[in-house]
Amino acid sequence: MNKLREARKIKGLTLKEVAEDTGILENLIGKYEREEREPKKETWIKLSDYYCVPVAYLMGLPSGLVEYIDQLGYLNFEKLHEFIIQWAEDRNMIKPDRLTGLAQLAKVTEELGELSAGINKNDEDKVKDSLGDILVTLIILAQDLNLDLLDCLNSAYRVIQNRKGKTINGVFVKESDLHE
Repeated sequence: MNKLREARKIKGLTLKEVAEDTGILENLIGKYEREEREPKKETWIKLSDYYCVPVAYLMGLPSGLVEYIDQLGYLNFEKLHEFIIQWAEDRNMIKPDRLTGLAQLAKVTEELGELSAGINKNDEDKVKDSLGDILVTLIILAQDLNLDLLDCLNSAYRVIQNRKGKTINGVFVKESDLHE
C-alpha cells in the first residue's frame, strides 16, 4: 500500500479531512496516493509534519535508507544545541558578559510574548515557532552567561525528579508550597 494512503488510514482520516487540514487539494492527495503524481518537496514536508512521520518513510524508501537519512537529517537536542551556538558565534552574537546577557534576556522575553499571543489565538504554527525561538534565545543567553543550557536542564531535572506535590488547575504545586 502507498505510504501516504497507509499513514492516512492509520490516522482514520478521509481525503477530505486531510485536504481541509493541510490546504492541499483533495484530488491532488488522491493522485499522490494512487502514485499518479509526485508531490513537490514542500508537499512531502507538509504531509510528513501532518502525519508525524519522516519524509523518507512517506516516500516508501527502504527502512535501512530511512534510518540513514534520519541520522543525516534529524538532529538530536545536543547536536542542535551545538549548531545554534556555532550559528550565534559566527554572527558575533555571543559575548559572555552581563550586558549582552541582559540584551539576550530581553529577546527571550520578546519570544515569550509571541508564545503567549500564539496560545491566546490558538495558532499552532505560531506556538511551535515561538517555542523554537525561545529555546534558541535561551541557548544563546546561557552561553552569554558562561553556562551550558543542557547542564542547567540536567540540574533542574535532578531537583524535580522525585518532587512530590499536587496538580491544581493544570499546574503542578510542589508539596512544600501546599502547606503554606
